[in-house]
Amino acid sequence: MNRNIVLIGITGVGKTTIGKALAESLQIEFIDLDKNIEQHCGVDISTIFAIEGEIGFRERETNELRRTLDINNTFVLSVGGGCVLSKENRRLIASGANVVVQLYADLEILVERLSKSAGKRPLLKDGDISSKISQLYQSRKELYDQITDFKVNTSNMKAIQVVEEIVTHLNLK
Repeated sequence: MNRNIVLIGITGVGKTTIGKALAESLQIEFIDLDKNIEQHCGVDISTIFAIEGEIGFRERETNELRRTLDINNTFVLSVGGGCVLSKENRRLIASGANVVVQLYADLEILVERLSKSAGKRPLLKDGDISSKISQLYQSRKELYDQITDFKVNTSNMKAIQVVEEIVTHLNLK
């Protein structure tokens, strides 16, 4: 495989977990864009949001995405759920060098998965998690769909099952 695999989708669908397992299965590098941003800034995403707001974070995200996609080796890349909000990010992600896999899950599953970590996620901190996730997904769904090569529902699947579906779909084994 000489194209990167970019995993997109709303928070909680399993992009990081599945990305790590997929990269291991394909014996290629895994990159978590949010982790790279944190490493370069020296603080976590919540702190960046608190200091610079969402606009500052999104600028950092675009810069890190551009830098990451300039890497010459093939990799699996997991991006944050809001990465698609930027037209430039969508252009970068949808480039011919990448296969874009959208992961999604049922709302009830997302609420269950995210209820433990909502405080660490800036856009889910306050209010009803279910309605926030639903609003975020509805506002981003069209953007995800614009750049998606194929979708996988992670609701009732283990990570290895999702990996197998991706590998099969891409004819990698």
